[in-house]
Amino acid sequence: MDEIKEPITEIGDDPAEADVQETALVPVKQDWQQRHDDREAYREELRSRVRKAQPNAEYFRPAKPQPTISDDGHKRVAAYARVSTKSTEQTLSIENQTKFYTKKIEDNPNWEMDDIYADEGKSGTSLRHRDDFKRMMENAQQKKMDLILCASVSRFARNISDCLEQVALLKTMNPSHPIGVYFETENIYTLDPNSDQNLHIHALLADWESGNKSRRMILSYDQRILTGQYPVSDLLGFRHTKDGDLIIQPEEAKTVRFMFIARISGYGFEEIADILTDKKRPTLKGRTEWNPNMVRSIMSNERTWGDLEARKSIVIDYKKGIVVKNNGQRDSAYVPGHHEGIVTPTIALAAKMVSASSRALRGNIPVMRVIAEGNLKGFINLSPGWGGFSAEMLSDASLSVYDSEEQQQLYYDAGIISGDIHSNVLSMTMTGYEVPLGIFFLHRNMPSLTITEKGIRFNKACHDRLDNCADIDIFYHPHLQSIIIATAQEKSANKVRWISADGNPMQLISGKKFSEAIYDHLRWIHQYQFRFRGVSKERNGTKFIVFSLDEPQILVGKLKPDSAEANTRGAIRFIPYKDTGDKAATTNNGVAYPIEWEGKHGVSYYIRSKRDAAINQISSNDLYAPCLTVHDPTLEDLPTPEEIQDELEYLLASM
Repeated sequence: MDEIKEPITEIGDDPAEADVQETALVPVKQDWQQRHDDREAYREELRSRVRKAQPNAEYFRPAKPQPTISDDGHKRVAAYARVSTKSTEQTLSIENQTKFYTKKIEDNPNWEMDDIYADEGKSGTSLRHRDDFKRMMENAQQKKMDLILCASVSRFARNISDCLEQVALLKTMNPSHPIGVYFETENIYTLDPNSDQNLHIHALLADWESGNKSRRMILSYDQRILTGQYPVSDLLGFRHTKDGDLIIQPEEAKTVRFMFIARISGYGFEEIADILTDKKRPTLKGRTEWNPNMVRSIMSNERTWGDLEARKSIVIDYKKGIVVKNNGQRDSAYVPGHHEGIVTPTIALAAKMVSASSRALRGNIPVMRVIAEGNLKGFINLSPGWGGFSAEMLSDASLSVYDSEEQQQLYYDAGIISGDIHSNVLSMTMTGYEVPLGIFFLHRNMPSLTITEKGIRFNKACHDRLDNCADIDIFYHPHLQSIIIATAQEKSANKVRWISADGNPMQLISGKKFSEAIYDHLRWIHQYQFRFRGVSKERNGTKFIVFSLDEPQILVGKLKPDSAEANTRGAIRFIPYKDTGDKAATTNNGVAYPIEWEGKHGVSYYIRSKRDAAINQISSNDLYAPCLTVHDPTLEDLPTPEEIQDELEYLLASM
C-alpha cells in the first residue's frame, strides 16, 4: 500500500507568514463537541450538589392529609335532591331522600343541618329551571355550608359541562372556604384531588345516559306514531284515558266554547281574556287570570275541534331545551276526527278566518253578494278585510250567476283582456289599431288604486271624486279584472269605512287575504305593488270609479335620491311581473310596466272601445241591482248569526 504523504508547503522568508502556516496545522475542536463537553460538566455539577445535600427535619413541614368525607371537625351540611318528573313514584322518591338526609345529618354529632334543597319535575340537562339548585349555589357563595350531600352524579347534573363547572365553582368561589360535594353512589368527594378523574368519568356517563334517554324517547315516539298509538295529554276541556281517548269535561268545555263563539261574534282575544278573568274561569292549572296569548293558544289547538296532531314540535337540543316546529324533520301524524270536539271544525275555521281578518271588521261574519243581472253582472260586493278569501272562492262566486253559454263568452272576453286570446273581429272594427295606455298619463290629480300584499290604497283624488264620503261599497270581478268603488248606501251589508276617526282619508284599507286572492288569480309577483288609473263616472247622482286591473303601473321599490334610476325618471322601463315560479328579479327600483308592452303603442282599440262602452252603459241601478248571496262553501254548516248570538248570551249567563 502506498504511503500517504503530508502535503509540502513552502515557507517563505517572512516570519509572520511562517506563524500563519504553523497555526493552520493545529487541529480545531468542533462546535458540537464543545457544547457536549459543557453539558456533561453541568450535569456533573448537579449530581455533586444532590450528593452533598442533607435532610433537615427542623425546617420540613409535611402537607395536610387529603380531605375525606369522614374528617373530624364541625361541618354545616346541605343535601341536594332532584327528580325529573312529578309522577307518584318520583314524588315518593324525593320525599324519601329528604327524610333520609335529614336523619343522616342529625345523627352525625359533627354535622349541623343547613338545608335540604330539592327540585321536583326538573330535568338535569340544564340549570335554567332548577330554582332550588340556584338557591343552593347562592347560599354557597355566602359560605352557609361546608359540605353538600347528593345521591349520585346524575342527580346533581346530567350535563357534563354543568356538573364539572358547578363543582369547580364550589371549590373556588371562596378560596379560603372551599365547599365539597359527596356523591354517595359513586363514593366521590370532590375536595379530594384523587377524585377528579373518577368524577370526570361518572359525569361523562351521566351525560351519555341523558343523551341515550333522549334518543330512546325519539325512537319511542317514532314507534308509537307508526303503530297509531298517538300520545295525548290533558287540555282545558279534556282529560285523557290510559287508552289514549280524550273525554270532554262539560264545565271546562263551556270556557273553550265561549272563546270560539265570542271570536266569531267579533270579540278580540284581549276582550275574551278580560271576560274570563272577570268571571274567574279556571285554567287547566286552576289559575283565574287570563291573557290574550292563553286564549289564542287554546283556540289554535286542533284537539278542541276533534282532530289530533302528533309531534307538532320537536326538541333539537335537549341540553339547551330548544324546541322548534316539526317541518318534516321527524315522523308525525295528523288524525282528523280523532275524538269528539268541543266545537265543530266549521266553527273553528270561522274563528280562524276572523283572526286573519282586519281589526276594523267587527260583528257577524260578512257574506258576499254577487250582482245577478244588468251591466255589472258577476261583480262581487265584498268586505276586503275578511280573512276567508281565496282566488278560487272569488272566481266560483262570480261564475255562480252565469249560465254555461254566458260563461263561455265571459272566458273569451277575459282572454282578450289578458292577452291570452287575440280578437278575430273583422278589420273594419279597427282591431289592428292601438290607443295609448291611460296608465302612462297618470298624475296625482287622477284617481288611482294601489294594491299591496297588505291591502288596498286609494289616493286623495278618489276621495275627492266621491265627495269625501265616509263609507264606500267595493265591487270586484275576478274574470274581467275590474274593481269598482261607489258611495255606500245606508243599509249596505258590506260597506267599508275609508275615513279615519279624525276625519282624514285612510291610508290603507286592510285586506291581506283579498289582496292575496287577486295576486294569485292574476299571477302577480308578490314582491311588487300595482297601481291602476281610475275612471270616474256619475249616474243619476250616484258617483263611482272604475279600475281596470290589466293596465298596471308596477312599483318595484323605492327610488333612492342618489341612485342611477333617480336621474332617469323619465325613462320607461319594462319588467316581467307575472309569477312563473322563478325567483323574482327585484333589483329594479321605482316604477315599471309589463314587459309585454315593450315595443307597443297601447292597447287594442277593440278592447278599449268595448270596455268604454261597458262603462258608459253602467247606471245607478246596476250598482244596486238584485244580488245573489253567496256563502263560503267551507262554512256551510256554520250556525246562523241569530243562533250564534243566542249561544253567546247563554254561555255568558251560565259561566
